[in-house]
Amino acid sequence: MENNESIHLLILRLFSGEADIYEKKKIEKWLGLSAENKKLYSDLREIWLSTGIQSNADQYNLEDAIRNFRDNTGRLENKNKRKVVFIQLIKYAAVFILALALPFSYNYVTQDTAQHSMTTIYCAFGDKSNIILPDSTKVWLNSGSKLTFNSDFKHGGRKVLLEGEAYFSVSKDKDNPFHVKTSGVEIKVLGTQFNVKAYPEEISVSTTLVEGSLQVSSPNENRLIKPDEKLIFDKRTGKMTLNELTDTSPDTDWKKGRLIFRNESLEELESKLERWFDVDIVFADEQVKQRRFTGILERESILEVISYFDLSKYVKCRIQGNKIIIKTKTK
Repeated sequence: MENNESIHLLILRLFSGEADIYEKKKIEKWLGLSAENKKLYSDLREIWLSTGIQSNADQYNLEDAIRNFRDNTGRLENKNKRKVVFIQLIKYAAVFILALALPFSYNYVTQDTAQHSMTTIYCAFGDKSNIILPDSTKVWLNSGSKLTFNSDFKHGGRKVLLEGEAYFSVSKDKDNPFHVKTSGVEIKVLGTQFNVKAYPEEISVSTTLVEGSLQVSSPNENRLIKPDEKLIFDKRTGKMTLNELTDTSPDTDWKKGRLIFRNESLEELESKLERWFDVDIVFADEQVKQRRFTGILERESILEVISYFDLSKYVKCRIQGNKIIIKTKTK
């Protein structure tokens, strides 16, 4: 299939969020060739994640992060040439990846980017990630999400840029407020737990507060949120809507591996399922889109999910490659 150097570059593109669907399929095919390939992929993914987790407030040292992981786990031996090649590729590609991150982060960074590099953490479709920021804030990233922050994060202002969905448990620091910027709104917080959903392809940005207090600002409006409230910002109209919640778990339990939906149509579930399982949902007719379901998916496979919907007397599902085709069940 691919030689070692080529597959390593493909994996690097996947981890940095640059891989397209064809490159992802090549990696999937390579993974299916042997258990050794799967083991190597797992080790490389841990190396990649460690480059973000190990970063400190003063310097983003990619080589140190890789070396610490190797020393702590003992999994990466020098004699394993494929792993060593990949470490070198990461080392020499670090500047390239940071360069890719700069345009994405420029909107909220005021420091000289020549002195303060940017870090972008990407969570691929079908995955979940959790990271610890330099100020000890914990962040859970949902599928298909990006989080970008400055390497001088702790001293230069606690600001992150989110594209996608994340749950934050913010470390308290009254003298240094925490800011989350998304497409359309900016969230200011001192210390709290909350969820933000801000996928660029969706028409709204939602913020659900679990604990503490938040100030959410748009170009036209500022609102304060209390616990068990959900603020929805409509990107088309620029208006905010505040809703009281009796239960925040449907908005936050994804970080525990649970997808909760209550009286939602298949059309509303489409994007959630696509990101959750890294598949394409195709509706064969308009009627089936409006069928509503209530349930909890907890680490199920896509086959189990299809079986769940197939139990309905109205819906029929079938798999075609990476597509899930859903249609109205005929009698």
